[in-house]
Amino acid sequence: MCPSPQKFEHEKSASPLDTGFALLENEQENSHLYNSLKRVCFLGAVIHILFIFFFLSIGSIYLSVLNVLSVLTWLVAMYENQRGRYVLATLIGSVEVIVHAFVATLFLGLDMGFQYFLWPVAALIIVSNLFPPLKSRIIGFTIILTFAALNILAADITYQYAFPTLTPFVLFANISWAALAFVIVLMSAQTNSSQSERKLYELTNQDPLTGAVNRQFVYEWMKQTYSERRNLKSLDYTLVLTDIDNFKNINELIGHQAADSVITSVADYLHSAVRESDIVARWGGEQFLIILMNIEPDDAQILIEKIRKNVRYQIKADGLNDYITTLSFGVAKAKESEQFEETIKRADISMYKAKKLGKDRTIIAD
Repeated sequence: MCPSPQKFEHEKSASPLDTGFALLENEQENSHLYNSLKRVCFLGAVIHILFIFFFLSIGSIYLSVLNVLSVLTWLVAMYENQRGRYVLATLIGSVEVIVHAFVATLFLGLDMGFQYFLWPVAALIIVSNLFPPLKSRIIGFTIILTFAALNILAADITYQYAFPTLTPFVLFANISWAALAFVIVLMSAQTNSSQSERKLYELTNQDPLTGAVNRQFVYEWMKQTYSERRNLKSLDYTLVLTDIDNFKNINELIGHQAADSVITSVADYLHSAVRESDIVARWGGEQFLIILMNIEPDDAQILIEKIRKNVRYQIKADGLNDYITTLSFGVAKAKESEQFEETIKRADISMYKAKKLGKDRTIIAD
């Protein structure tokens, strides 16, 4: 007795595909950068408001005034970030930290530890993608040299303000905050590196038109899977090659751009019609490959026939509303000890048989 077609609706919600299959979501870099700078600018303004009262309490009017200017500077950086001028916002914040660390160290000496804030700024400039690599390294190295120069210039400066017993605690707090900022910068750099690698992966393995994985991804995945399961004689999968019927006519009738929307719609429908554990790949042109994992031949035939019969109601070409889109299918279940390329060849032969026999049909390979 053939399995019920309703079985496939249940299987579509089965356990998600391995992350190696998962299509990567588009990165919203500008939004991420905006939110990060917004938090940094807000935190910078709040910290310097607290510094105003701290410097007033120890009797340093000049440093209190400096921190009023610092608060205004961070607000300007926040405003520029709001306008989408992320590089300028980063530069304003970096310059503020450098000036503040330099002046505070010359007033209070090395015992307060304000000079340590130069290190996270140097790290930020070096690892960020806001400047060309050489320019970033030169600026970062200059900031580190400034730190070294401060240790010489302020070597003989002693703390002369109120509450000298607080000096060790302020030193500890400043080193802790500077170290935390340094770690955050490095973690952010690592995240950006991971995002870049994922983008490269996406460009290499994902079809830009449909969002489906491409032929290279399929070959690499099958190679890896065979390697991981090398003790097995074969993998339990069924290959389905499908081709959009009369696609040349669609191109001629509505043009390449509108025809591309047909390809995209077919890809979307195929993704929605199979289980999450299956793979839909754009195989080239108007062809798609479906890899059905761990499925019985009768189940595979029921599923493909359901897709074939329903596709005409799912795909509507812009500017060609009366045109009926159909697909031809070739289905081949992997045989024991059969290589992936051999299974593909059998599916390909079956698909072309379906084309020759009148299209809009499914041929099961021997």
